[in-house]
Amino acid sequence: MKTTLVLFGVGHMGSAIARGMLQTGNTDLRIIDPDLSALQEFSALGIRTDTACLSLAPNDVLMLAMPPQVFGAFSSDTPCVHHHQGLVISVMAGIRISSIQQMLGTQNVVRSIPNTPSEVFEGMTVYCRSSSVGENLARKARDVLESFGRAVEVSDEALIDPATALCGGGPAFVAYFADALQEFGIKAGLSKDAALAITIQLLRGTSALLATTGKPVMQLCREVMTPGGTTERGIWHFDDEGVGRTVLDALSKSSARSRELGLAITESLSQFEVAK
Repeated sequence: MKTTLVLFGVGHMGSAIARGMLQTGNTDLRIIDPDLSALQEFSALGIRTDTACLSLAPNDVLMLAMPPQVFGAFSSDTPCVHHHQGLVISVMAGIRISSIQQMLGTQNVVRSIPNTPSEVFEGMTVYCRSSSVGENLARKARDVLESFGRAVEVSDEALIDPATALCGGGPAFVAYFADALQEFGIKAGLSKDAALAITIQLLRGTSALLATTGKPVMQLCREVMTPGGTTERGIWHFDDEGVGRTVLDALSKSSARSRELGLAITESLSQFEVAK
């Protein structure tokens, strides 16, 4: 039986996922968003789009990519998603599996945290599944998530909060460091284009080296640090300034914020009716 992915919401994350899937030739896609202007890009490509969902096929895979703050209203206003027999994949930050199950009256839920490189088929997604999701549905979920990058499953839902910091927020943290690299190049006299090209290739090349050699991260660092050399001086300064500790603290704060938001969103859902 043909399976269609029904994507609810094409904000930053939803549109990145849709574009990544389309780049791989996956057109078994239906996109729903109340903002007609957000749908124009995809309807122009021949993808079925709607501003509301009135019906679903039992075998459809639902992907919830709307802002988590509107999930309660979405559930109340979209009864066709209630008691869905198929797989439901959430990419909403903060909303627990149990809350989705309760609000939608469905059991087969996968909670995931992808990231924006999904747009160029280089996404990284961390996910966990409810106990009712057997191996067949789990394989289907993995196929969907790997259609726009790589995916790693965790068995403990509590790990989704640190994954939100590391995986979901990771591109922003890397881009923050990349901006400093580029700024140094420009201040040193390189053109903006040259500094950007060097920075991009540094990130790409180092990632490829890590993936290809399998060497520990800090081994690659030490291999560049010639005793008494230029890189050693820079790394020592990082250590003196506590850069590594600062990065760990930033990720910890991001993870804690994910937990805080999750609790607040869960509490806010109590004002909405659950699926009957």
